[in-house]
Amino acid sequence: MFRILAVKRGSPKNNGTMEFYFNDQDTERLFNFIQQKGGSFIPDIFFDTEMFKTIADSEEFLQYRQTLSTHFFLIAEAYSFENLSLSMNRFIEQPAYAVNQRKGGPYIDFSFYRGFTAESVIPYKRSEIDIYSKFIHVDGNGEFAATENLKRYYNDIVAYIKSCCKAVKKGRKTYWISVDVLREIE
Repeated sequence: MFRILAVKRGSPKNNGTMEFYFNDQDTERLFNFIQQKGGSFIPDIFFDTEMFKTIADSEEFLQYRQTLSTHFFLIAEAYSFENLSLSMNRFIEQPAYAVNQRKGGPYIDFSFYRGFTAESVIPYKRSEIDIYSKFIHVDGNGEFAATENLKRYYNDIVAYIKSCCKAVKKGRKTYWISVDVLREIE
């Protein structure tokens, strides 16, 4: 059903979006790996104040992922040098604050989708990791490029993800699917 590729496990060479397929146990291990590296996840939700909340542990992370948000911002002292910027949503009656995309940080984007369509090439929930090439200073005074520290941190996470996966070729595209997910879908 799937053609497994032999792929070198070296460092990734690009910093574009990486799609991968993890089950809940794989995602919990990924969360723990990132936490050990000093990373903190922030859910992409509305907050009651101008302060965002970081997720404390893998159990809380899985709960957020399953019910409140599919998108998360990843920050770490290793590469973040500005606070993330939050602004109030003026279209909601009660105060509701959200993180502004690309402002401050820098940060890594994570998305963990909850489902898939019947027509999906890979019949499993997909996840993504990505970084922007440029960010905006919190004071609004210009842009700055993604730092080398951010790229290294991102590449470390991508290398970890790939170490948990098999590269599967479908058509012209390569998919990174965890060993456990492959067992579930084959």
